[in-house]
Amino acid sequence: MLPKMMIAMPPRALLLLTLLLGLAACGPGYLDAGQKVPATPQNKEIFEVLKAYHQAIEDRDIDALKALISLQFAENGGTTDDPTDDYGYDKLLLKMTMLRDNVKKLHLQLQLREIEVKGDDATAEVHFVGTAVLTEGGVDNYRTWDDINRVKFKREDGAWHIIGGL
Repeated sequence: MLPKMMIAMPPRALLLLTLLLGLAACGPGYLDAGQKVPATPQNKEIFEVLKAYHQAIEDRDIDALKALISLQFAENGGTTDDPTDDYGYDKLLLKMTMLRDNVKKLHLQLQLREIEVKGDDATAEVHFVGTAVLTEGGVDNYRTWDDINRVKFKREDGAWHIIGGL
């Protein structure tokens, strides 16, 4: 049964409402609140990897992180002119294990800003905001961070994996 509001609506207004709802349902939708990232099949795949990464970080689940991160992972440590702070997959897992062991509480927010896919390579611009309680030397410290990164992905064996930008 239709609500009384719908029944009392003039036939022309009801037709217009039906048409507008139909057109809205046909669009691809968006993955972000700012409606800049279309919900295409490839963008959805990248977005699912980001959501899984978010959950794994908050759960401090090293095995889940291993499944998302490529063995080709490479990071320059935030400096392009100093190769001494560069690291790869093994050192990333070591850092994550150390953080897992020292983090008491963690909350991370990810805001998707852009996804670009080119063949088997992709990037996602993500705004990361986090808070954590870390134990260092037996003392609890409250930390916050706010950063925008370009997370890099590579399609390997039919699935997207993170290869940089964390």
